[in-house]
Amino acid sequence: MKIRRDGSRISKFNTFLLKRFVPDYENVKSDSVRAAYGYLEGVLGTISEVFLFVSKLIIGIFIGSIAMIAEAFHSLSDIVSSLIVIIGFRVAKQPPDPEHPFGHGRFESIATLVSAVILVILGIEIARDSIERLIRPTPVIVNIFAITVLILTVILKEFLARVAIDLGRRIEAQILVADSLNQRIDSLAAIIVLVGLIGVVLGANRLDALAALAVVGFILYTAYDIARDASNFLLGRAPGEDMVELIRLIARSVKGVKGAHAIFVHDYGTRKAVTLHILVDKNLSVEEGHDIATEVERKIAETITGATVDAHVGPAHELKKRAG
Repeated sequence: MKIRRDGSRISKFNTFLLKRFVPDYENVKSDSVRAAYGYLEGVLGTISEVFLFVSKLIIGIFIGSIAMIAEAFHSLSDIVSSLIVIIGFRVAKQPPDPEHPFGHGRFESIATLVSAVILVILGIEIARDSIERLIRPTPVIVNIFAITVLILTVILKEFLARVAIDLGRRIEAQILVADSLNQRIDSLAAIIVLVGLIGVVLGANRLDALAALAVVGFILYTAYDIARDASNFLLGRAPGEDMVELIRLIARSVKGVKGAHAIFVHDYGTRKAVTLHILVDKNLSVEEGHDIATEVERKIAETITGATVDAHVGPAHELKKRAG
């Protein structure tokens, strides 16, 4: 399957890395290729976050800023999130087995949920320290290094967000798109911390603690947003109307099919289980009905990559009964 590329610099950057490190990178329906995309995003994120974590933590301790320390541990959580992305794709690419006949694709969403839990725990801890600092403010020494690392954070986070969005869209991976949202919110959080430090320079020491609480808000919102999407996927979110209509149109295009209903799509990442009822002439033999169903299954599987299709046959007069 060929992927669509745009002319953006981020897309060109990703294509350059993919060509260099991912064999057959355009075959985005391959589990191993999808895993390689996840590894690439995870490695880029991990390298960047290690640098930011160390820089923020050292500077935060040196200048006595709870907001900067909060940002450091926010980066630490992102290191964990990047590692979870790598682990999630590694498990998700495992082939089907007797206990998991549709593969392990949903592990991507499980990994996303784990990331959300980590964010919540981290947010609560930082909120507690921030409230204590708000009640008993302490002096904060702002220097050029603190300002520089925050500006660098904003730039780097926005870059990583765009990289993750582009890679996620190429392989339709929820976990990468979720991580891109996390990166973008991190960029906004760094801006708030920067504003808080500027406030400290102007004499408002409590702004540092308020900035830290704002970062906590971003952390908890990110956790909620990615947990909601991952949970909906794991709980069996209904397919979109476009998908249902596509399956119906494919079924109706097969000679002998009078109608199609009860269409369900169970999503397992790169694999999908599709079931539907097709209506045929009630006077057809069992063998003729079976042949029509087989053709419907074949055409749907050809159109929806990775789909396992099961078409049930019923007499066409059922259509009138259901309409009545």
